Amino acid sequence: MNPIGASAPGKALLCGEYAVLEGAPAVVSAVDRRVSVTWSDQALPMPPEVAATLELARFECGEVPRWLSLDVGALQHDRIKLGLGSSAAAAAATAAAVFATHGHDLDDPESLRRIFACAHRGHASVAPQGSGVDVAASSFGGFLRFVRVGSELDVRPLRAPDELVIRLVWTGHAARTSQLLTEVHRLRDHDRNQYDWHMARLRQICAAFAAAFEAGRPGDVVSSAASYADAMRALGAAAKAPIVDKRLGRIVELAGRFSGSAKPSGAGGGDVAGAVFTDGHDATSFEKACKDAGLHPIDVSWGAAGVRAC
Repeated sequence: MNPIGASAPGKALLCGEYAVLEGAPAVVSAVDRRVSVTWSDQALPMPPEVAATLELARFECGEVPRWLSLDVGALQHDRIKLGLGSSAAAAAATAAAVFATHGHDLDDPESLRRIFACAHRGHASVAPQGSGVDVAASSFGGFLRFVRVGSELDVRPLRAPDELVIRLVWTGHAARTSQLLTEVHRLRDHDRNQYDWHMARLRQICAAFAAAFEAGRPGDVVSSAASYADAMRALGAAAKAPIVDKRLGRIVELAGRFSGSAKPSGAGGGDVAGAVFTDGHDATSFEKACKDAGLHPIDVSWGAAGVRAC
């Protein structure tokens, strides 16, 4: 057995926050900031999603070394998470390292499916509220359309519209996704009619975004993203949760000023926002305005490769 490490990309959710948990088609992209894992002879502390995935993958493939060293620095700034799915990427990289060590080709579709299944189960054991969309992006890479209905998953690749320009901006503030989900679920438990109304609105816009993205209509992608930001803000108001907080609201405002649109990428409350444009000059002007406002554009390549041996 030749121990082989692996890496996995982070992700940015382009559309589908909250609604993906209710069966809506999310659109997600892998980004080229990667988490890597390498085998170690020393007893190292491992995050729970890594330890859980390691045990599942070991059961699937066979024995491997007991400990992994984890490098998530590319998905952090001064040890603050950027909100690019570092825990999901860590789980995907862990499963990939086990499979690669046992000689599996990480480009083989069946191997990728099994890697995703292990990583998804391992990640869900410590983050049961998640949909799995982030683990899918980190496992398969590229742009994906992701649908979850109950325990059934439908994941397929997408091609981004040729004229669509995507940018990513960090608020400088980390969010607590679990707390936001708790507050949204509290709305569901106490006012089901209002919750259902907001989810129906999000699902409708999400379906329009996914259809426009898949059909190569960048203008409709931009308008759907703007509508989704409004719907997320309304959900936050109903749930008394800061989904579109002051920083994210400023990013949304600036994108609109330059003929684009922006929305939280993830649960909101901080972390990152994704912005979409149909003109590169507008996107550049938007990034400059964000810097002037004390916000932090992040340079990424979109549709990055999935798990890789290293």
